[in-house]
Amino acid sequence: MGAFKCGTSQPLSRLWDPVRSEAVSVLTGHEQIVYSSVWSPRIPGCIASTSGDRSLRVWDIKSPGGAKISIAAHDSEVLSCDWCKYDSCVLATGGVDGLVRLWDLRNPKEAVRQLTGHENAVRRVKFSPFSASVLASCSYDFSVRLWDVKVGDTPLETVSNHSEFIYGVDFNLHNPGQIADCSWDESVRIFSPAALRNAAPVYGRS
Repeated sequence: MGAFKCGTSQPLSRLWDPVRSEAVSVLTGHEQIVYSSVWSPRIPGCIASTSGDRSLRVWDIKSPGGAKISIAAHDSEVLSCDWCKYDSCVLATGGVDGLVRLWDLRNPKEAVRQLTGHENAVRRVKFSPFSASVLASCSYDFSVRLWDVKVGDTPLETVSNHSEFIYGVDFNLHNPGQIADCSWDESVRIFSPAALRNAAPVYGRS
């Protein structure tokens, strides 16, 4: 079965079968709008989701009974999450509080790192597919920031290409040095940050 998942304006996530055009599973437990839901790239059937209820939740669609892990991730709405592509237990979250936080599911009681610098809500976080420690975040402060979480809490680079809120960012799977972002200013920009051009890809965990 081919399937995809989506968050909704209701406090639930749905798993859809595009062939039958119907939901094959509904994940309930969030108490407010679900902003983000992301398949684990390393654990089959595992989904992470974030919500206006300030939580990050991890689900196993093969096992009923609600979320397997629930983390009070931020002190405000949590708008985004993403999995590290090289460590099945590491996720990043971004929130209305302007913070990016890293979580290790082996010890989820507190964030393993907090990244500060954004001046408004963090709308999207995205781990690099080429490095275990490089992360991009975009914000309503009109900026994209590149981080190396292995090095420290200061962004490698801040890029401000837009005149309005930035709400999407992603790495080019075919070009390790290229990023695309999108904004309320009705534009998509593709660019090569100096921080990525000057560093060779580092594959796997360090």
